[in-house]
Amino acid sequence: MSVARAVLVAVPTFRRAELLPELIEAIRREAAAIALPTRVLLVDNDPDRSAEAPAAALGVEHLHEPVPGIAATRQAALDAAADHELVVMIDDDLVPEPGWLAGLVDAWTQHRPAVVMGYVRYVWPEGTDPWIAGGGFLRRSLIPTGVQLPDLKTGNVLVDVAQVRALDVRFDVSLGLSGGSDVQFGRDLVDRGGVIVASAESVARDDIAVARTTRAFVRRRAICQGQVRARLYTRADSSSARLAKRAGFLVGGLVRVPAFAAGETLARVRGDVAASATFRRRRWFAQGRIQGALGLDEFEYARPAASPSA
Repeated sequence: MSVARAVLVAVPTFRRAELLPELIEAIRREAAAIALPTRVLLVDNDPDRSAEAPAAALGVEHLHEPVPGIAATRQAALDAAADHELVVMIDDDLVPEPGWLAGLVDAWTQHRPAVVMGYVRYVWPEGTDPWIAGGGFLRRSLIPTGVQLPDLKTGNVLVDVAQVRALDVRFDVSLGLSGGSDVQFGRDLVDRGGVIVASAESVARDDIAVARTTRAFVRRRAICQGQVRARLYTRADSSSARLAKRAGFLVGGLVRVPAFAAGETLARVRGDVAASATFRRRRWFAQGRIQGALGLDEFEYARPAASPSA
């Protein structure tokens, strides 16, 4: 006799206690609109356990994950679920829009994939530099529901825990601070026969913080993303294969940098601000490819040291 399905909404969080009340309230509204039993869990990656008191005040479950990094936090959320539960993960700085949870559950019910990926809608704050807003530095494509995806971003997803466990797929904790653990998770899942589908009806809004609207921030992000791409796509079992893949990424980056620089120059001459920014983003990404191929990586999610009490 099969066990009825239930939903575990897990919120990976790190020192954003002030955002949690609004998020939990929105999750509860969404949970009331679906037919499945739902529980909410805050997965706290702060050594100081800053989400523990808010969890108690809000009446939700709390789990402390001491290993630093988003990969360990997401894996802790999956490990906390029972086999019959569908784990929905939403980042702590997102806001669910109406139909968010039903969109994920309905797509899973219709297609029965291992993972459903919802849509994240980025909203730039008023007064953002048009060059940054037009450059596609923070963006997602809205993909029709049911379309199978080759890779994954985990800010807004549903995971069928039973399928993922059967395929023996886990988040790579070694990528927790450098970024790319969700991409690697998706690649591993697809390689082992798992299916990822999109849900256009599940939308979570990301109100971009003002601190992320500077050219210094978007430059660092684009370069880090290039580094992550090189690191993930040059993995191989043998040293010779790794060297060959790194050489390919290095050459590809070296070809792209001057090409994108030329495109940026032409766009500036035309007065096309968005195209100029897009070419600059691609050039920075290509620089990251080169650095990643050479093993010169930064940590995209580097964090300040814990307090002395921790």
